[in-house]
Amino acid sequence: MFDLKAYEVLLEAVTPIAHHSESFGNHAVIARRKTRLPSGEWTSIPAVSGDALRHGLREASAYAFLDAAGMLDAGLLTESALRLLFSGGMVTGRGDAANIKLDAYREMVDLVPPLALLGGCASNRVIPGRVVCEDAMLVCEESQHLVPTWIVERAGKLVGARGHIDTHQRVRMDATLDPGKRKLLSESAVKRHEGGDRKSEQAHEDDDPVLRQEAKSTMMPRTFEAIAAGSLLSWRVQATCLSALDVDTFHSMIAAFLSNARVGGKRGTGFGFVRAVAANEVAVLRPASAMNAVDITTLGPRIGELFRAHVKERAERARAWLTEVDA
Repeated sequence: MFDLKAYEVLLEAVTPIAHHSESFGNHAVIARRKTRLPSGEWTSIPAVSGDALRHGLREASAYAFLDAAGMLDAGLLTESALRLLFSGGMVTGRGDAANIKLDAYREMVDLVPPLALLGGCASNRVIPGRVVCEDAMLVCEESQHLVPTWIVERAGKLVGARGHIDTHQRVRMDATLDPGKRKLLSESAVKRHEGGDRKSEQAHEDDDPVLRQEAKSTMMPRTFEAIAAGSLLSWRVQATCLSALDVDTFHSMIAAFLSNARVGGKRGTGFGFVRAVAANEVAVLRPASAMNAVDITTLGPRIGELFRAHVKERAERARAWLTEVDA
């Protein structure tokens, strides 16, 4: 069996997305992809990297595997097993025992099916996966010639990329500046902070920038860009499947990821929640391309039976193998 499964997915930002590329001082800049426009001009379009989305698939499939194997709450994983499942393992050097042996690779992908698609480390080499996870590009005026036509039609009125970017400001407070909280300090800590206050006053009077820097508090205002809530993104994910188990595993990881997809940073404060609005399954390498509309959000209840049965049947072997694996 050789089957290329590909899906074009329209994602919606339920909450703002803070996926950054770099920082300038206390300001973080949203990640963008340099793109040529039909006019010949160049622009940068906000996008969530394929790396971030692929890692989301890996994490979701790892949890799905552990759940199917009855190991989600067991607390049996070694550090190496945890690294293998959630990061694909690592290569540490020739002759080092902290690697998966090549002759054990087939056993690895049989016991842990997601690794067959996402890849892992074996015998001091990285075994590539068979999943291609593209950037999720913002659907806007600048990207309409790059995203699928059906997504452009579904998106409605388009505006420029700049209209989707918002700037947020936050402040990390310094508890020692609050007189009420200062009462909780020890006597020595109070004296130290009073000395800092006097140094700050002296720096202000003398207009001494060096002393002012030494005496400043830890309060830090910061700003960051984010893709606004409600924005749409176009995402394509593809896998080369060599068996029915591969197909079911691929569907299972997509469904697991999209059931509660979070991308970018600042997730602890509610950023990065995306949901699938619509999806098309794309026929790849056929004489005539075709697309079949699918409800990506209903994949979970309808698929995964083969994947779960396969993992459950090998759960004891997988548990023993993960206990001993070095990756």
